[in-house]
Amino acid sequence: MAPITLGQVKIILSIITVIVALISAVVEIRKNPDYWLNRFFALFFLFVALGFGGFTVYHLITTDASLTLAIMVTTNVLLNLSLACLLMTEFILQYSEVIAIKPKYLLIAFGLFLTSIVGYAIEYPTIEDMNLYNQGEVNTSTDPILLAYITLYRLAIVFYVLFKFVSLVKQAQAEKVKKQLKLFSIGMIFIILGITLFLVGNLIAGTGGIVLEIIGQVCLNIGMIEIARGFLVKN
Repeated sequence: MAPITLGQVKIILSIITVIVALISAVVEIRKNPDYWLNRFFALFFLFVALGFGGFTVYHLITTDASLTLAIMVTTNVLLNLSLACLLMTEFILQYSEVIAIKPKYLLIAFGLFLTSIVGYAIEYPTIEDMNLYNQGEVNTSTDPILLAYITLYRLAIVFYVLFKFVSLVKQAQAEKVKKQLKLFSIGMIFIILGITLFLVGNLIAGTGGIVLEIIGQVCLNIGMIEIARGFLVKN
């Protein structure tokens, strides 16, 4: 029996990420399905699950480059959409549900999301090496400017949300809310680390890049679990 490869470990972790994200989404929505904070957190997890599901699928398709790239773009669109939902959770926590669910804040969150994906219509990704692709190794290439903007969008959202969560911890009066916000903040720190490592791993060729992607996925899973734990805090 052949030993498991790092590429296979990455795929297995992607499947685990899908499962963790789906369970987290269920936890959020079952706690209070009528509250938009829970709904947007659940949507965040759901889009992460769909995104990593797509990530898993397109790394297994090695016979149709067009299909691989289409799923790859869809994957990134879903992951960027998840961050728009995450930004809405911060707006709700800071301004209240009534204020945040208004055109102003929805346009901010989803307007930023649209700017993060419009580049795909201008410069579509390509397969980096068709010879390797035909041998079963999927490596895609994205325009450096577009990739830099997507990276900036993702990191800016999570850093902003983390900063706001930490600020809200200091303002919170109820002990339960403080505990929740602390867990949200810890989760965001791991998500920031996960996104950073995953993106850096994508830029580095070879074993080192794959290892960073794997560590990034582990951090992302820890982050999602911590956020889900925040909703399970009791008085």
